[in-house]
Amino acid sequence: MRRARVALAAAAVLTAALLQATVVGPATVSWSVNLSVVLVAAVALVDGPATGMSFGFTAGLFADLGSHHPAGVLALCWLGVGLLCGRISDRRTVRRDACVIGVVGALAAAATTVLLALLHDGGSVTAAITGLLPAAIGDAALALLVVPLVRRALRAESLRAAHPVYTDLAGDFARRETAGFGARRG
Repeated sequence: MRRARVALAAAAVLTAALLQATVVGPATVSWSVNLSVVLVAAVALVDGPATGMSFGFTAGLFADLGSHHPAGVLALCWLGVGLLCGRISDRRTVRRDACVIGVVGALAAAATTVLLALLHDGGSVTAAITGLLPAAIGDAALALLVVPLVRRALRAESLRAAHPVYTDLAGDFARRETAGFGARRG
């Protein structure tokens, strides 16, 4: 992974956490809308499950360490968001990706609430169920703004990871065949 990509990931996690605390959180007091979950899901939809899992765990752990509940709850849930979104991505339209993010974000909010109810007395199962629809709508609305930005940022040439070129191997094999290295001796 390139240094610029790591720096972008760190800046994105920090910016999402700050915007969540200052803008999104106060604007959606009664809804469980989370900009960091939307960001994790958008990165996973663009780059796949491996990147989504690592980004989700890192962003979740960062959020866990700044909260009053046990560390690891958000890291576990957001790791699942990265895995799930990375596995079901089709990368076709922003609206479809926003719908996927809305559903997965609502499920992550419900899973977080249930885990906190079990571990920390921070919620209840009924609160998790009643918060599903508002969380899905809020996360989908945020995703309509975040997904195009993430796509554009991660497709920048300076941030793309170097991929091995397999055509060189095939070309090398073809050159050996034509040079007589692979010919049968009879």
